[in-house]
Amino acid sequence: MRSAKLFTIPRALTALAAAMGFIALGAPSASAHPDWQTYSANSNWKCGPSDNLSISTSVIFQTCLVTTPSKTHGQLVVVVSNRSTKTVELKGGQFDSDIYARWDGDTDLSGGFCGFHELKAGQARGCFGNTVEIPCGVGLRHSAFVWANRADADETQPFSTDRLAGC
Repeated sequence: MRSAKLFTIPRALTALAAAMGFIALGAPSASAHPDWQTYSANSNWKCGPSDNLSISTSVIFQTCLVTTPSKTHGQLVVVVSNRSTKTVELKGGQFDSDIYARWDGDTDLSGGFCGFHELKAGQARGCFGNTVEIPCGVGLRHSAFVWANRADADETQPFSTDRLAGC
């Protein structure tokens, strides 16, 4: 009997450890970074102008800034919409966000990167960058780069956002 109890305790601990590992690895993260995924824009999204990728006038992209209601934190998203009849290979997406009008000089916000994704005909996906603190009283210039098929990187048309002093 004694050996049976010793056998079941390690087994139970192993099962518990496996379950805890599954929960830890399977729990969704608070950030949407770094995969291409479906999205739903709302009033917290501010987007720059849209343009087409160099591979086709039917593949449209733009950069958006999603902010918290308090406007203290934000996350860049590059949105790509495939209106063509062919699958597009998105090789990657990368963000560029520059802070300007600072007393200590211009600087970059860390942006993030999304890897490969097959964007099927009729699909739209967003690549979500890092969530970062938006400094108060400065201007921000946002853009993104997308690599598709065998083409060089295309840059979205940049757009700017400003935060008022005393925010």
